[in-house]
Amino acid sequence: MMMEKITILAIDDTAANLGILETLLEVEGYAVLVAINGEMGLEIAKTNKPDVILLDIMMPGWNGFETAREIKKIPRLADIPILFLSALDDIESKIHAFDAGGVDYINKPFQAPELLARIKNHHELHLLKNNLQQEVDKKTFEINRSYQEAIRILSLASEYKDYETGLHNSRLGIYAALVAKTLNCEKGFVDMIQHAAPLHDVGKIGIPDKILHKPGSFNQEELMIMQGHASIGGEILRSGGRSESPLLMMAADIAVGHHEKYDGTGYPAQLAGKEIPLSARITSVCDVYDALRSVRPYKKGFSHEKTVSLLMEGDRRTKPCHFDPDVLACFYQLNDKFNAIFTELNDEVE
Repeated sequence: MMMEKITILAIDDTAANLGILETLLEVEGYAVLVAINGEMGLEIAKTNKPDVILLDIMMPGWNGFETAREIKKIPRLADIPILFLSALDDIESKIHAFDAGGVDYINKPFQAPELLARIKNHHELHLLKNNLQQEVDKKTFEINRSYQEAIRILSLASEYKDYETGLHNSRLGIYAALVAKTLNCEKGFVDMIQHAAPLHDVGKIGIPDKILHKPGSFNQEELMIMQGHASIGGEILRSGGRSESPLLMMAADIAVGHHEKYDGTGYPAQLAGKEIPLSARITSVCDVYDALRSVRPYKKGFSHEKTVSLLMEGDRRTKPCHFDPDVLACFYQLNDKFNAIFTELNDEVE
């Protein structure tokens, strides 16, 4: 099986220079593309991405520095090694060349063996870098998948302690990701919150069953124990401060902060406003919506309309000032989608 030829794009306004480069490189087995100015070189690179670019500096139109910058602006071309070939021998030109994205600077007139060696070395370095990045991406994917599986198992464990079901936790992740996306959060944040939000109540693992499942209201001591699930969840997910996973750190922020209230009347730390992590502020609204809608042994579920009213207008238990106003406004904008998610992923009978 024949190896695909390495393609070199040479950009130079002097036809004689291009002729020399084309002959030299083709003899060595390279495929060669040529352009007489930077604008043409960019168009050729867009159509047929080269493996290496040889670039003159002094040209009409875009000079070599401008050409390199225009090439680097295009994501699919940005990683191509650019070797500057120039008669300019001053230090300022060399600095400008590297600042523009060049990986090497070769003076004209060049020695053919040196030029060929540098092309070979930079192409091999580029391949090694790409292969290393692929390995890093692969390992990162595997690590993230392991974290997600660990989170799924923790979420499953918390379900055995509480009345909440797997579909409740799944809904919570979907709601939270929907809100985060609508708030224009970064994609990484959106992806993480979908996996992290379902662990909001993992700390209930540490609450005695006689309190967790008590059908009536709590006395003061029981209430304090019950509220401790937020701190317990954070401790579990932070692994005593040993965890460095961004996903688990977000899950810990949510576990600790989803009962904090925007007006500072929540628990466990009475945080207010933006002191509460955004992930927790988002999850708080989503959790209250789902909790109000859901059937439990001790209560009936509210209708969608009643739940939206309680969140937006409030009653003695739920007040709009408990929630981030931006998140609450986003919820209201999306409330029909919340209803559709609850209806589609519902294992309860109201």
